[in-house]
Amino acid sequence: MKDRPYHKKTFASIGIIAAFIFMMLLQETGVTRPLHAQDIPFLSFGNGPMKVRLYADYFCGPCRSLEPQLEYMMSDLVKRDMINITFVDVPFHAYSPLYVRYFLYILHERKDLKHAMFARKVLFEAARLMITEKEGLEAFLHTNGIRMKPFDVKPIFTILQGYLKEDKINSTPTCVIYSGEKKEIYNGATDIIKTLGSLR
Repeated sequence: MKDRPYHKKTFASIGIIAAFIFMMLLQETGVTRPLHAQDIPFLSFGNGPMKVRLYADYFCGPCRSLEPQLEYMMSDLVKRDMINITFVDVPFHAYSPLYVRYFLYILHERKDLKHAMFARKVLFEAARLMITEKEGLEAFLHTNGIRMKPFDVKPIFTILQGYLKEDKINSTPTCVIYSGEKKEIYNGATDIIKTLGSLR
């Protein structure tokens, strides 16, 4: 049976949740420096002409099983300068805002695709274990050898909000591919694996 997307939401609900996360980020303290919109490339990997956005929620079971299957494939496509991939975490679950923030902190500490994929694997596992407190998540990340560097994520979150609106995301996992002026959207693990595999 073909896998089903984790969540089906109305676009309005995404706006409400996104606004909620934005308010949470406004309350952050102890940040190092503001990160401006021009710094968004640290969320993306690769110099290929084909732009890929992978939308996922850490509390989405199909997303958790999908990304390890894509790891070698994405690394290969990036290495061969075929794609530029951006990970966009979607806040469908009540505890997702915490995870979104910490993935950004992790990338701020070390921007490397292999490390980013490992960090996401650890975050997906933390979500599976239902770690929902900041202290518990930090401890779990440290136990797995992952360091992070806090910063002001508000500018980045504004850009991510724009991606959600532009691509009208209402389910995860979703992959959006831009090739020149052509835009294609794929939903569900099966279609995403098949599509990215065909690019090779």
